[in-house]
Amino acid sequence: MKKWSFSELDKNKAKSLVSLYDLPSFTAMILSIRGITEKKDIERFFSQETSLYDPFLIKDMDKAVDKIKKAVIRYDKICVFGDYDCDGVTSTAILYSYLQSVFANVIYYIPDRNAEGYGMNKAAIDKLHEKNVRLIITVDNGISAIDEIAYANSLGIDVVVTDHHKPLDILPEAVAVVDPHRVDETCSFRDYSGAGLALKLITALEGDDAMILENYSDLAALGTVADIVSLSGENRDIVKSGIINLTNTERPGLSELIEIAGISEINTGAIGFKIAPRINAAGRLGSPYDALELFLTEEPEVASKKAEKLNRLNTKRQEIESVITKQIIDELTNNPHLTSDRIIVVSSAGWNAGVIGIVSSKITERYGKPSIIISEDGEICKASGRSVSGFSLVDAVFACSEYLEKYGGHPMAVGFSIKKEKIDDFRKAINEYANKEAYMPLYSINVDCNLNPEVIDIDMVQQLKYFEPFGCNNPKPVLGLTRMHLDRVSAVGGGKHLKLSASRGKARLNLMLFSTTIEEFPYTEGDMLDFAVNMDINEYQGKTGISFIVKDIHITDFDINTVMLHVQDYELFLNGVLSDTAKNNYPTRDDFAAVYRYLKSDPRKVYYIDSLLYRVRKTFTSAFKLMIILQAMKEIYLIDYTRDADKLYISVRNVNGKTFLRGSPIYRKLEEDIRHAR
Repeated sequence: MKKWSFSELDKNKAKSLVSLYDLPSFTAMILSIRGITEKKDIERFFSQETSLYDPFLIKDMDKAVDKIKKAVIRYDKICVFGDYDCDGVTSTAILYSYLQSVFANVIYYIPDRNAEGYGMNKAAIDKLHEKNVRLIITVDNGISAIDEIAYANSLGIDVVVTDHHKPLDILPEAVAVVDPHRVDETCSFRDYSGAGLALKLITALEGDDAMILENYSDLAALGTVADIVSLSGENRDIVKSGIINLTNTERPGLSELIEIAGISEINTGAIGFKIAPRINAAGRLGSPYDALELFLTEEPEVASKKAEKLNRLNTKRQEIESVITKQIIDELTNNPHLTSDRIIVVSSAGWNAGVIGIVSSKITERYGKPSIIISEDGEICKASGRSVSGFSLVDAVFACSEYLEKYGGHPMAVGFSIKKEKIDDFRKAINEYANKEAYMPLYSINVDCNLNPEVIDIDMVQQLKYFEPFGCNNPKPVLGLTRMHLDRVSAVGGGKHLKLSASRGKARLNLMLFSTTIEEFPYTEGDMLDFAVNMDINEYQGKTGISFIVKDIHITDFDINTVMLHVQDYELFLNGVLSDTAKNNYPTRDDFAAVYRYLKSDPRKVYYIDSLLYRVRKTFTSAFKLMIILQAMKEIYLIDYTRDADKLYISVRNVNGKTFLRGSPIYRKLEEDIRHAR
């Protein structure tokens, strides 16, 4: 289940854009929704030309440039100190290859994810000292390396920091600290990736925007999209330029990787879902140097071998990720008390620490709540977590720092290390922190606006192309189609996907719902539904049409938000908290009878909380009641029942004789808790 959050639309403003700038009404509407309403902003947004802001507007850029230029002239040995993810590797490639082009005495260093972890470390600095490195330039890291940079200084090594992460309360004692998120920063645009900031640095060194964009925007675009930074302002120009250069790339390694990934069109989707995962796979399961060398090599044979290796590693990563995800889902299904926690925390030995962040994203999406996955391999366990919009997971982790060794992150993602014996205490503590809120933020999808299906035409869909590249803060528009009559449901793709035929008025639409089988589809022909969709142009056998890709489905005029909140009340009750909802939703025998009758009349492989509640709505409309009833009926052996997030696997048992509701522990507990609360 997902809450639908609607963007604000100022219809008068949209109309004024049509008349002022001679824009199509649909384009004007999307611009207004996205807050792009000033002429200069509209022109920049749609412009095919790209330009960069003055890099020296960023604090300490002048100091960084002065230091680097002097080191190049003196032929001091310089080390570009990078990171093992796609943003870090592309940042390293950008700066290293540029410094090579100006004949600097330069090497690179990327720490090993498992052996060294993220960022600078003293052992690495010792190695660089042995190689007579005189200047370290960090890319995509360094802002929190207070002790490490002080140590480098003590060895006579100067450091220039370029980083885009949030600084600590103090800055490192480096020659220059180039980080747009410094509290004293005054530049107008701050949302660079590590690769974008590396691009700004070499622009400042070179003084020629056009040349830098032509030669390095492909790498900067990869890092920018992969790190999910805002695709607004200058980032949009970097990615626009980068996509053009990637489409005609002269880098043998990238060309090979694009081919082996089966990419026919370069866009942000291809970068985010096909190229970046293969780059990241090197750092997760192999060596990040394989990815870096893929970018740097000019030898076709080396490029081919590196691309094939990254592809194999990505396949292996997918397999490992799939195994871990299944193990976690099985554990959560067998131990439902873990899913009733507001923050899911699971741990096990044998989980590859390099992929648990991806797994956490999948668990959060599946269960609609923050999750933390902990790999127990080693004395110190490694953890990665992902959150939902509106809940700062990093604040929650910081509040439980007494249980942790190292920790960091931002509101939507965290990473930390923890001793094994402290995991259970940490799980309890972080959920106590979350339980202080009356309700957790609801897992949501943003819908730009509702559309009348009768007015949709190909021209409207083609207008959406002008809003590319899509990404963070400029997502592909999600549009609502409401009060649609479900006419037909058909299995396609060997039964793995569904084609939904739906109508409203004169409009007849075919919509695609991927990764759902007929048995898993909770709605029936004749239902009135609301669809959240993406729209695309579809060309098939010489014909051009519109494809509608379903992102979410709601039952028309059904209060899904209250349903989601009542499920939270049920989970709070399982954890010993009696909410006002629980006090006022004690199920009666008639409520039990209504659910039992419906389950017998419509046996299915899987039910969903919202659709099952909708079917019995004439008797009651409380999701809290429904969840209590199902658990109670399981406890008195009327049904077999397991819950997997929103999915309910229920089968009615053959029962002889009477059953007694007070035989259910959860029913008795609710009764007793309500009595004590009065």
